[in-house]
Amino acid sequence: MISIRLPALGCRRAWLVAALAAGMTACTSTGPAPRPLSDQGTGVDPGAASSVAKKYQLPPAPRGARSTLVLAINDVYRIAGLENGAAGGLARVRTLRRELETEAPELLVVHAGDAIYPSFMSRTYDGEQMIDVLNLLDGRDDDSLDERMFLTFGNHEFDKSDLEDAAIVDQRVEQSRFRWLAANLEFKAGADGEPLVAAPHLVPWSVVESGGIQVGIFGLLGPGLVDAEYVEIGDYAAAARRATAALRRQGAEVVIGLTHHFVEEDCALLTALGDEGPDLILGGHEHAEQRWRAGERWLLKADADARSATVVRISIDQADRLSIEPAPRIELAGDSPAGDPQVEQRVRRWQRDHDESYCASHNQAPGCLSDSVGATRTVLVAEETQIRAYETSLGNWLTDLMLAAFRDQGAQVAFINSGALRLNQDVVPGPISLADMEGIFQYPSPLRLLRIDGATLQKVADRAVEQWPGSGHWLQIAGFTFLHDPQAASATELALLTPDGPRPVEADEQILAVTVDYLVNPKRDQDGYTMLSEEQVVAQTGDLKRIALAALAAVGERGIAPEVEGRIRSVAATDLASGEVRSCAGVE
Repeated sequence: MISIRLPALGCRRAWLVAALAAGMTACTSTGPAPRPLSDQGTGVDPGAASSVAKKYQLPPAPRGARSTLVLAINDVYRIAGLENGAAGGLARVRTLRRELETEAPELLVVHAGDAIYPSFMSRTYDGEQMIDVLNLLDGRDDDSLDERMFLTFGNHEFDKSDLEDAAIVDQRVEQSRFRWLAANLEFKAGADGEPLVAAPHLVPWSVVESGGIQVGIFGLLGPGLVDAEYVEIGDYAAAARRATAALRRQGAEVVIGLTHHFVEEDCALLTALGDEGPDLILGGHEHAEQRWRAGERWLLKADADARSATVVRISIDQADRLSIEPAPRIELAGDSPAGDPQVEQRVRRWQRDHDESYCASHNQAPGCLSDSVGATRTVLVAEETQIRAYETSLGNWLTDLMLAAFRDQGAQVAFINSGALRLNQDVVPGPISLADMEGIFQYPSPLRLLRIDGATLQKVADRAVEQWPGSGHWLQIAGFTFLHDPQAASATELALLTPDGPRPVEADEQILAVTVDYLVNPKRDQDGYTMLSEEQVVAQTGDLKRIALAALAAVGERGIAPEVEGRIRSVAATDLASGEVRSCAGVE
């Protein structure tokens, strides 16, 4: 069950228990007319619409059909663009929205979770900067609700998980000028009996009219992804079935699930529920663009940090036949589209304030984040479509440092989850800035030396290749090697890398392995590495960021030069073509 306050717009304030909502109605935004578009009133320039349709290769609407577009992003951690502003960024999302509205004036905008945490800025502002900039995506800087924007909760919304931290999430939801959707969350009650997280615009689902179509949208977060004291996550498929039924009773002609979970779980949901589930899932959690089909139903995800966006055409023809057709991948880079000036100005203000705050709090001169802390002679590959799918130069350098930290104690292998390395952009040859290092390490990464057997190391490798590509539990490794088969989702030919060459790992042999505390800490979800435990820890040392900074200082201007060495081998070329459509059939 979930207690939720209904929106003030279009219905009175009340409390709703979602477990009973299958026989009730949630607030819709189909009562009062949506406010006019931010820049263009209600008129549409046919020439501009044609230009936008061509620019983004939008699927055409069937002749005589009611039709609209949906713009989706997910897992956006930075308000600014990547690569010194050359890619991604919310300013480009705002421009894309404005352009798409010339083609579909009632365009819907959805965000599939992970917004508040983690980021370098959120360590200071707890996500306030993200909500402030997201509020500008409709082009308005006032207190009115954006009727056409919806966001669901990701697991990282709950990074601060103690009971008192509920106040932070509550503040961010209250500050939002868009709807949050949560069909399977129950927030615990406070001393006053009211939920610790609540707002008029926090609802399980909503219906909105767009392009003459009644569109129902609900939000889901994957069970098992969060262990926060103030929220309970209900059954995934049951909540989807309940939400779909409720939305269809409210008149929804198409139902969208806005989800934050693994592809396997979303595929299973679409396959199991069929007509009792959503027609379309726009998802998050994995950080790489993906396209899946379950019969006529779609599951779509974009690249993290708005490197790309998903745009979908929804149409209902004169025979009431529904069609859903995604546009080709829309990459947000350079001047295609250029960033919105209003959003860019707000982003620069937050950046300036954050830089000043960080440097002052660390007793350093203004501008300290630009200071060089070392150098590299090779590209440090940290972009997430690479570091969450392949062996990378950055991963090799850091895991080598991890191994070296316990070399005198006999350490043989090291591994770190790629989700711990969050820069999401490559570092080109030349100086490495303090901002680069802070961006890589969004979380503390204290190191632990474990004693495990070979069978456990095999389980570690098996977990690494699950849900490939795009998952944060993909490993960067040192001291061992394996063969990755993406089609079979297998890790075979596990071997230790010794001075005499690779040696097969015996299931019962004892191995000393270095990893980060997160992967052995039972107070966290361990990224699924539950075969590891604190009982296996035989030694510990300080934080990996500190070790890396010391290593850079020791090398000096000569710089480091890590390279990919074939530690993780593939059975064949494994690059996924952009826009490749895969079938949910047979996904486990």
